[in-house]
Amino acid sequence: MYNISDFASGVCFASAATGYDNATADVLKVIPLWKELEYYKEYQDKLRAYLGVDKANEILSEALYTISIGTNDFIENYYTIPGGRSSQFTVEQYQDFLIGIAEDFLKQLYHLGVRKISLTGIAPMGCLPAQRTTNFLDNHGCNEEYNNVALQFNGKLRKVVSKLNKELAGFKLVFADGYSILLEIIRNPSKFGFEVADVGCCGTGTFEAGILCNLDAPFTCTDATKFVFWDSIHPTEKTYKIISDYLQMYLKMHSYEFR
Repeated sequence: MYNISDFASGVCFASAATGYDNATADVLKVIPLWKELEYYKEYQDKLRAYLGVDKANEILSEALYTISIGTNDFIENYYTIPGGRSSQFTVEQYQDFLIGIAEDFLKQLYHLGVRKISLTGIAPMGCLPAQRTTNFLDNHGCNEEYNNVALQFNGKLRKVVSKLNKELAGFKLVFADGYSILLEIIRNPSKFGFEVADVGCCGTGTFEAGILCNLDAPFTCTDATKFVFWDSIHPTEKTYKIISDYLQMYLKMHSYEFR
């Protein structure tokens, strides 16, 4: 059994497959963003009770918060659920709807004492194996419409980052662009030591994800380091490591320092 002493130096509140939109969390019945925020508030109270108010507040304000969310709002929600968000919004309107939620969420974190955030935009979702599988009209190539939507959304997210950094004193909010490096890996896999970029390692690599995807699944590859993607949606550990190293270098090159 874990308690607050185990989480005094770091904790994760993320719920896989959730999104900015509550409707996205409903798709696979996972924890919505607003509930994650409530859990974080509870954590703050427990940390202050455990370490004392001053020490806890110091940890909470000096900690680096990493946020990566949004892709599922499109691939698991907007483009997937008939009669759902796509019947209520144009894709541009839906982007703005999500951006409003994102801005409000970041402001709430700021008012809770958070000061250092690395915010990752959404991926080149048109190149995910799951999306390529259904892209019959383009011979299972990347869905460029989806990729353009991701780029547009990331551009709007960058503007929010710039705006909040100007409006909120002491806020160090950085946009971490994982889109460009992942797309480069997908388009030039051999440059990064990969052999396969269009399907995942697990099973057929075309549709499996989550509980459907494991080492015991039929056809799962024997060496995941040759693959850009582990399943039809998620990159392999090797890919994530390359992206992580790239983002760290990017931040240093642009003089972003969380001090």
